[in-house]
Amino acid sequence: MSRPILLALVALLALGCVLGAYMLILPRDTKAGGAGNNSENNCGLSVNQPVKPAPEKKTPEEIAEADYLSAEKPEDRIEIIRKAADLPGAKSSMPLLRKALVADANEDVQLEALAQSIKLAENEGLGILVETIRGALSAPKDRVQQQALREARKHPSPELVPDLIEIAAGKAAHRFLAVDALAFTEDPRAKAKVLEIASKTDGEKTERVRAVALLARTRDTNANELIHQLCGSSDEELRKVALEVVEAWKTASK
Repeated sequence: MSRPILLALVALLALGCVLGAYMLILPRDTKAGGAGNNSENNCGLSVNQPVKPAPEKKTPEEIAEADYLSAEKPEDRIEIIRKAADLPGAKSSMPLLRKALVADANEDVQLEALAQSIKLAENEGLGILVETIRGALSAPKDRVQQQALREARKHPSPELVPDLIEIAAGKAAHRFLAVDALAFTEDPRAKAKVLEIASKTDGEKTERVRAVALLARTRDTNANELIHQLCGSSDEELRKVALEVVEAWKTASK
């Protein structure tokens, strides 16, 4: 073998050693051809690990709702509802209040949700307030529905009349509150319903007496004949109430 060829082989052998040593000292992720976010699995194979996006930050309302759902004690849920209603920008339509009003197992929690919803709705306009009351009128819990009827009396609206008339024909526990709310509504349908109950001779007497007394509030001219008849009634209680209605009408007309 000639000397030039031998020198060439020696040079190639040296170059191979240098390259081999260089490959041994390379970082693993560089040898695998991956980026800095690659790693190896248990078998020594490179696995790409995507960077997880940061979780979205929850709003104060969402945090309150999560706290409410995890709270076991009714008093804790009531406190959470109060704090949520005091948040800046809180609305009567916030999901937390709606869930608590219709789905909470505790009646006191539902009542608190109604109270806070009404408080917020009073600042949001009559239309929203009426819709809030209407939603509560169909609540399954008796005390919640009764409180909604009291709110209907405090915030009379013709839009609530059909709901109130329907309730006035339903449960005895709710009938008087419904008629009472109707008497405070300046609506012909509401006045007619109060007069209808005041005229009943075959219904419950207590309800009739109360309805007659409410004629002082409605000042319905269609009730003149009935009041005139009752002023001469042999029933002392009805006669007394009818005379009080007449006096109330006289005072109001002055």
